[in-house]
Amino acid sequence: MSELEQRQEVLIKKLDILYDRIKTISSYCNLSNGIEDKVKGVEKTTYSIPALEEVVLVVNPDNLPWYLNKVIHEPIDSNLSWHIHSSVPNEKVPKIKAFVKGLKITGLRDDFLTFSCKLTCSCNMWCWFLLPVSADSELKLTSLAVPIVGTVNILRYLSYAYPNTLPYDGDDYQMDSLLDICHILEKTPDKNKESIIKKLFSGCKDWIYENKFSVVDLAAYNVIKQSKSSIKCVPKAWFDKCEKMCM
Repeated sequence: MSELEQRQEVLIKKLDILYDRIKTISSYCNLSNGIEDKVKGVEKTTYSIPALEEVVLVVNPDNLPWYLNKVIHEPIDSNLSWHIHSSVPNEKVPKIKAFVKGLKITGLRDDFLTFSCKLTCSCNMWCWFLLPVSADSELKLTSLAVPIVGTVNILRYLSYAYPNTLPYDGDDYQMDSLLDICHILEKTPDKNKESIIKKLFSGCKDWIYENKFSVVDLAAYNVIKQSKSSIKCVPKAWFDKCEKMCM
């Protein structure tokens, strides 16, 4: 252990020397402020994605997208259509229809629905419920593009499309590590979830990260909502707030 600590001290000293050299060089170039900010990690990366036009969300009925209501509650000009694929067993159909009926959308019919809210971004979304080889959800932006796989990655993408709805900072490594825990939780069998949930909620007061709502809460809620046994392991006040937001 002492050997590792010594190596760490050496590396830190080398980094300090490197930082001093960068400051010296930048002062000669009269760019000290810009380079210093980048070295210290102060400068934030700005991400932008094209406006969503038409996307397809492929969903396993055992891993429903409970986060959809949070997105469609917001003032986004969108249309949503859904279809149950023939690969889905008949016993799972009532569960899917109950889920879709719970979406806050007008003009609901058994196999087709559209919803319209106001303004900003126009988006047509198709939601397919089927039993794929993998249990992971997929968001397909075009027929030729590589799909975005997994609930957590889909939420990351949607947070860039709707930053006011799903707060997310791609430069915040702690937030990303919590999202990774949500992904691990989704892949873990129910009997082993409790220890991971405790780790995820170790700093939770009102919300999981920094005591304010973020995409982490939505990712955690989406996976916990799938299992009644997991719901018992999370703070009731937190779950009730997420439920109110997404139901």
